Amino acid sequence: MPDSASTDIHQAKAIGEWLEPLCLQGGANLAFDTAGSTSWPVLLDDIVIGQALVVDVSAVPALEKPLARGDEFHLIGHVSGALVRTAPLTVIEPLEDAQRIQFRCTYPEYISTIHRRGTFRAPLRAEMGVETHLTLTADGPVIDTEIRNLSLGGCLLAMRLVDAVALTPGQPIEALELRFPNRKRLRLKGHIRHVRTDDDWTMALIGCEFDELPIDSERQLWHCVKEIEREGARKASISDKPLEPSSLFLLPQGRRPQPVKSILTAPAPVAGADNTVVRRLRKIADYLNAQSLQLQNGGLIASSLLSRHADTLLSLGAQSRESLLYALGYLENEPIQVQHALAVAVRAVDLARRQGYDDSTLKAIAASALIHDLGKASLPATLLESRVPLSDAQRALLPGHVQLISERLADCRWLSTDVATSVVEQINERLDGSGYPRGLRAEAIDDLGRMVAVVDVIDALTRPRADREAWPLVNAYRHVLGNAALFDSVWAQRYLRLFGITPVGSLVRYSSGALAWVQRLDAKGRPSQVHMVLNANSRQRRLDLVLGRHDLDQLGRLEGVAKPGDYGLSRSGSASPGTA
Repeated sequence: MPDSASTDIHQAKAIGEWLEPLCLQGGANLAFDTAGSTSWPVLLDDIVIGQALVVDVSAVPALEKPLARGDEFHLIGHVSGALVRTAPLTVIEPLEDAQRIQFRCTYPEYISTIHRRGTFRAPLRAEMGVETHLTLTADGPVIDTEIRNLSLGGCLLAMRLVDAVALTPGQPIEALELRFPNRKRLRLKGHIRHVRTDDDWTMALIGCEFDELPIDSERQLWHCVKEIEREGARKASISDKPLEPSSLFLLPQGRRPQPVKSILTAPAPVAGADNTVVRRLRKIADYLNAQSLQLQNGGLIASSLLSRHADTLLSLGAQSRESLLYALGYLENEPIQVQHALAVAVRAVDLARRQGYDDSTLKAIAASALIHDLGKASLPATLLESRVPLSDAQRALLPGHVQLISERLADCRWLSTDVATSVVEQINERLDGSGYPRGLRAEAIDDLGRMVAVVDVIDALTRPRADREAWPLVNAYRHVLGNAALFDSVWAQRYLRLFGITPVGSLVRYSSGALAWVQRLDAKGRPSQVHMVLNANSRQRRLDLVLGRHDLDQLGRLEGVAKPGDYGLSRSGSASPGTA
């Protein structure tokens, strides 16, 4: 094989030189020639180059019987950072010694050496059927991953972008369990070395480094690496006498396993919404997750991708603003930052469109809003996850995320500088000068900056944060409308009139106990079409009814917006044949 996971040494003198440190250090282990068998500490007492080895097993008397009957075994140990393993050995004769149990054994035909931190990675394919289960903390969830390659030092995992954005280099791995078709399991610990996207920005690639392993575990890992390499060679072979399949990749019945399902398998269709809209929004969410990873690795904003996704948002909003607003609720499994970015972009464009802004400006608003918060990934986790008010020192770091995005927009020559400045650099400014990054006051903040500040803060307040729960929408409205010194009251009133107090996508409750997702509003901002999913008076029975204007009277008086979590509801958990 042109590349090998290990180096085999056949020259007798060189073999002796590799084994001599085991003799001097007393670092040899003995394992019988069966996969998965336990290894035992022994002494390599003497080396007669090209002729024999002398092994002392006095510390483990139970080894005497299997060695005496001729069972094959290997000697294993660490030498200069490499794992050394002899070819199969057998006993030539026992040595007479009243105090010790010693055997003269055959001299190895070869030894195999492999460096733990070597560059070789044995590639795995889906048809090998190796399942991967990753947990980052003892009580954390299992993350769906695919293993792409494996070595003694680490591995490369593929995972969905949404699962990868919160990972950081150096983060500990509680357990990485590999499950082979023959039911062999290998459990490893380690840490994350790098997080990046694949070339197509469709998934994340996670480099992992393993912790130092006990020699038994390292031997099992070595066996797996060599068998993966062997299986790859068997698959590529064009010989008339192909290698037999490795038992590691066969089911106990001897059959080949089903290929491992790709993590990119399309999600099940959602109900109660236009699946085309949801699918396209999820593609934008994937882009944002991938772009966040690229920024963390020093990359720029991808100009063509940002342009394409901004066009998508404009097109979807022009076709049906209600369908687009409603579809935002199906992103509930995305990171909060991605949900926020898409919600701000969709509502800012919707609001600006009502005020007559042209399409080129709307596209620039959409693009700038999508990426306005991505720079926060560069801020310390202690700041983003703080459960107490930020200190002055922490607040001083906030402008950095704005500057990062502004700098990384260098390739987006199609994007209006004026609009990008208004959205990215003024979205966190406040009329009284208390905002950031520049502490601009009213006269220095332009009309678009005032608009996006209102859109941004209303959405942010109605989402949970580490230091507080999500605010009810009506409280967010009161905050914005009641603080004219901070927020533009004209834009705040426009927002309220356009989206209402029971906006599209919210869960509302009626006096009959009916709970329903709002799909459309009438000219006065009242629900005109809803998807009813539950009656609070009979929670065991889930409902599935799309009701229009003339059917809503049967639900009773509209009581207001309800919290989905209080009723165990989520948008993806609702089922309906109707569309918004």
